[in-house]
Amino acid sequence: MRLILCAAALAAVPAVVAAAQRGVPEGQNVVVTGTRLQDYRDRLAACLARNCPPDEDIDATTALAEALFVAGEYREARAALRRSIGRNHDEAARYPEPVSDLYRANARVARHLGMDRDAQLSTRRILRSLQAGLSVEDHRHFTARLEMAQSMLAFGQYGPARRQLEELAEQARRAGRPDIAATAELRALWVGYVEDPRGGAQRRLAALAQSSDTYRSIGARMLMVRIYNERGERARANALMAELGRGSRRRQLLYNPPFELLVRNPLSNADDVQQGGSLHDSTLARRPGNMEDEWIDLGFWIQPDGSVTGLEVIRGDGARDWAEPLLESIRGRRYSRAAGNEPSYRVERYSYTSGYETRGGTHIMQRSPRARIEYFDLTEDSAPAGNAPTG
Repeated sequence: MRLILCAAALAAVPAVVAAAQRGVPEGQNVVVTGTRLQDYRDRLAACLARNCPPDEDIDATTALAEALFVAGEYREARAALRRSIGRNHDEAARYPEPVSDLYRANARVARHLGMDRDAQLSTRRILRSLQAGLSVEDHRHFTARLEMAQSMLAFGQYGPARRQLEELAEQARRAGRPDIAATAELRALWVGYVEDPRGGAQRRLAALAQSSDTYRSIGARMLMVRIYNERGERARANALMAELGRGSRRRQLLYNPPFELLVRNPLSNADDVQQGGSLHDSTLARRPGNMEDEWIDLGFWIQPDGSVTGLEVIRGDGARDWAEPLLESIRGRRYSRAAGNEPSYRVERYSYTSGYETRGGTHIMQRSPRARIEYFDLTEDSAPAGNAPTG
């Protein structure tokens, strides 16, 4: 699955909003062209009808799944991916990259559906598929190992995540990739800090932030910004944020305020409040009712100074009573400064879901009472930056 979703599937989201933000004259029509979902279905059906090769099958499947995901049709997207996995899971030796992309796509959709076991298994199989056809490890394997570590961390498996990162760092050093080694080392240190904030990880990160090694110093400074903000040391955080991002076109998220999601539980006279401390893995008390088909796409501008303006819900499905604390958190974000003076626009998907588990002494899988928010970046590289709101 391509890291940036296909432009045709995404056209209706950022293009319309960006046109509005640029100040399209009132009454003037904005025409957005894209590919209909049925066209993706027909393309896959035609491919299978002529017994197309596995790589073409996978390409058509992931294109359909991407379009369905953007449209909020998670179940259909997963069904299409699972069928293609059934057809092509034993083709990794011949087509390692396409098969790994297939598992990557399935892991993403499964997480948004709360199918955590499938998501974790598919994430592991990304690497296994690459290893089946590519004996020498390179950037593709390194990316897969980072994804595995991130998946472990997301589900609270700190020890395995740290060991995976330490192994990756060693392999990257042997392969002559100091940048990857530095990334893995810094993430391992961050896992250590999450496990034990009073341990030695913070001291090590603070030392690396002053290092002459650019690979490590910039990453360490970004992590120290998070630590300083968490501890309320705003002046130190702001000083580091002022230094970061100069000359870079990529806007890095430096600070994401923690948030509380308040959910009314009709079985209790009180409100259930849970602290959400992570952008990708915030948790909240379960709101009774449907745990599927609840998602929103958010659009906002990042100003040159790193602040957020113009946040709005572009579209979505289902109830949205879980979203307001998330919106308030995003309004308080700080990104690295822009190289120029133009703002940039982002579109992000958030899904309200929870994992499945067995409860009550039965083997029947049920939704966990611990809900969470899943995130995915829908921003196109070519998203225009123009006359954004300034407040």
